[in-house]
Amino acid sequence: MRRLLFSLIIFLVPFFAYSQEVSNDSTNTSNNSELLQNEQVSDSTLSANDSSSVTDSTAVPVGDIKTTVNYKAKDSINFNLKTQDIIMFKTSHVDYGDIELDADRIKVNYATKILDAEGVQDSTGKTIGEPVFTDKGQVYQTEAITYNFDTRKAVIRGVVTQQGEAFMHSEWIKKNEKDELYGEDALYTTCNLEHPHFGIAASKIKLIPNDKILAGPFHLELNEIATPFLFPFGMFPMPNTKSSGILFPTYGEENRRGFFLRDGGYYWAINEYVDMALRGEIYSKGSFGASLASNYRKRYSYSGSFNLRFNQQRLGESETDSTVSRDFWVTWSHRPESKGTGRFSASVQGGTSSYNNNNPTTNFSQQVRQTFNSNISYSNVIPKTPFNYAISARHNQNVRTNEIDILLPEFALNMNRQYPFKNINAKNLTFIEKLNYSYNFTATNQVTNNIGRLGDSERESDSITNFNFDNMPYLLERAQNGGKHRIPVSTSFNLLKFITAAPVFNYEEFWYLKELNHRYDPELNEVVIDTLRQFSRANAYNAGIGFNTRLYGMVYPKAGPVTAIRHVMTPSVNFSWRPDFSEEKYGIYKEVQTDSLGNTRLYSKYDGFVYGSPGSGKSANIGFSLSNTIEMKVKKKTDTADVVEKVKIFDNLSLSSGYNLLADSFKLADITLNARTNLFNGKLDVNFTSTLNPYLIKLDSIVTRDNGTKRYYQREVDQYAWEAGEGLGRLTRFNISLSTNLNPKGKKSDDEKKNELEDRARSAGASEDQVQQLLNNPDMYVDFEVPWNLRVRYNINWSRVGFEEPEIKQTTQFSGDVNFTENWKIGFTSGYDIEKKEFTQTSFTIFRNLHCWQINANWVPFGRFQSFSVDIGVKASILQDLKLNRRRSWFDN
Repeated sequence: MRRLLFSLIIFLVPFFAYSQEVSNDSTNTSNNSELLQNEQVSDSTLSANDSSSVTDSTAVPVGDIKTTVNYKAKDSINFNLKTQDIIMFKTSHVDYGDIELDADRIKVNYATKILDAEGVQDSTGKTIGEPVFTDKGQVYQTEAITYNFDTRKAVIRGVVTQQGEAFMHSEWIKKNEKDELYGEDALYTTCNLEHPHFGIAASKIKLIPNDKILAGPFHLELNEIATPFLFPFGMFPMPNTKSSGILFPTYGEENRRGFFLRDGGYYWAINEYVDMALRGEIYSKGSFGASLASNYRKRYSYSGSFNLRFNQQRLGESETDSTVSRDFWVTWSHRPESKGTGRFSASVQGGTSSYNNNNPTTNFSQQVRQTFNSNISYSNVIPKTPFNYAISARHNQNVRTNEIDILLPEFALNMNRQYPFKNINAKNLTFIEKLNYSYNFTATNQVTNNIGRLGDSERESDSITNFNFDNMPYLLERAQNGGKHRIPVSTSFNLLKFITAAPVFNYEEFWYLKELNHRYDPELNEVVIDTLRQFSRANAYNAGIGFNTRLYGMVYPKAGPVTAIRHVMTPSVNFSWRPDFSEEKYGIYKEVQTDSLGNTRLYSKYDGFVYGSPGSGKSANIGFSLSNTIEMKVKKKTDTADVVEKVKIFDNLSLSSGYNLLADSFKLADITLNARTNLFNGKLDVNFTSTLNPYLIKLDSIVTRDNGTKRYYQREVDQYAWEAGEGLGRLTRFNISLSTNLNPKGKKSDDEKKNELEDRARSAGASEDQVQQLLNNPDMYVDFEVPWNLRVRYNINWSRVGFEEPEIKQTTQFSGDVNFTENWKIGFTSGYDIEKKEFTQTSFTIFRNLHCWQINANWVPFGRFQSFSVDIGVKASILQDLKLNRRRSWFDN
């Protein structure tokens, strides 16, 4: 017993000696500074390997480890006082500051401050519990490691470590105090398998954390087979933050523009909030282009992207027969992220109308679009008032007709709905409590290149001029501007308990800075328009009242699986009244002679203006509609019980029309029928729309032209069709649309899918360019977990004017994808015009999942955008340039 007590005192001497020394070190913050602190020993034994080591331990020099070393082991911990080793067995763990180590065998020598760790062999001879070393968050999976606490240097055998998206395998690695790694026989890859599918194999390699990897002689290795692609040295950047650098171009050949270098330039990481990429392209036949792209983001405030592209295309084999076109395209997206009242947002897409034709892309959705819109706006509320305002600029462009409208600026002032009598609590006068009004004012300045709409064309139809700098003074001089005030007043009350009545009164006022004076010129024998530059105003008003209610009906069948049928009817009747503002007393319209025969026409002094004119002709309309929903409850048997399910027969079945009490003739408006339902448990959507003309039409004659076509001379008669025994009316138009989405994971709209993809991309840290590329080409990112997907749409439009031959248009659209194997998927998008008997835009895409690689093949077999492309590349973005491309597009022909 005395011998055991003496041994314990001698064993503790080094610990107390070390504690006394570090207490004078100002850098130490631990009150209990022990060389080694045992946190947890589970089923452990403490043993001195021989008694002589106890005496020798008093001569051990004191170490200078500056922080506490914590350790634990599952099996046992052995102390050797002679060698000053601590050996831990089975699921051992050591942490020292930023360093952590897990292994099945760890040895620490507190004299030399050296740590050794390795795995152990189990009963079958397999090595288990190999060291996993973590230093400042960097993880190293190793076969064995030796680490010096003092110098912070290490020698590691059989190491695998992850650096960003990449992994490095090496037989031996030396780590210095700067955490730089020097390896031999190393493999650098983005494949996370134990035996990678590919990699860059180097005899020597140096890794500088968060900066770059330098490789000596190296070659590309596929499936652990060396390829003949040898290089004397290489450098692979791996920064954790954005860094500036050169963007290497792609190269190739087009028959139209020749050999090219494309998308080469410079990327400038301005700061952590803004970046910029400048790219250029040049072709051997004289074409060239440039682009500027920038992304910016301020956390919790805003984010956005800006892209500007310019191209000069020279088409033709020689300068004498070639044509030159200059095109540009601008996109800008700005999204506010703040929660304040003021919000600035922007969505801009626009450029020259010929840009898409002269600069084709693989983004088919943009390629076939005809209209583009832009909007830049700022909105806010006026403090302590019910008003809010918005200032915006809008742009509308049709690249097919070349028509461009720019509304700059556009201003809106709105007042929240006010209830001036809501607190009077008048009994039986709830309609006074519900009385409300609001106010809206809009003003705009519109510039358009549709001079036909401006009244400067001999034709009344559209006449488009070029929207360029040469024509800009002419277009600005004829810009349409003005303002419009609107005050709606309304209330509601119950009539006969079950009917809701809602009277309304609207007052409108138009403000313009000019007006038109139409007059007949006998010498010219035509109407001449004089523009008077002066403030001009006009007012208009209308009133109305609407009635609606809801009726319910239930039927309970006595037999069969249907337990109940429910029918809901919603009838509504609306009456509206408006005076004839073309009367002379209002001073808005004027009857003007149009020719020498004395014919006249009614003109408004606001013809073609941005907010138009108050309406002409008296109006006292009665509008009526009847909406129906029909559903039933069906009993279905299961293995355990009977389940009642609700099945909709019609989501909507409606009829609507109107009647003008003050019209001289043809008082009844067209009758519209609508129906919407779904079949097969919601998998097939059915929509039906039709229009009936309630009046008779008389055929006078049919004339056959020289080209074989027929002209019908017919007239409408003010007599109802049912009076002549021709039913409810004459069918003039109907449309049937059938659509289905048989995705096994449920139907989702395309917008919902895009929003989901956008959220996933942003949460993963994707750049704005990558997000936009994803939104424009969602099929680039394939979900192999969905085994198949199919969307089909059939549409038929039928229309007829009187006795003329009906015009029928039938189209089908279908798209989807299917997994042939676990890693093979094919997708397709197409359509068929039944009348023209030809396929619409068609494309096939083949996807191959190769774990760390992917193959995407896209083929457009025919049509204007005929092309094919094959991309084979690494999935990880760090090695995204390590890819093979083969493209042959329609614009290469």
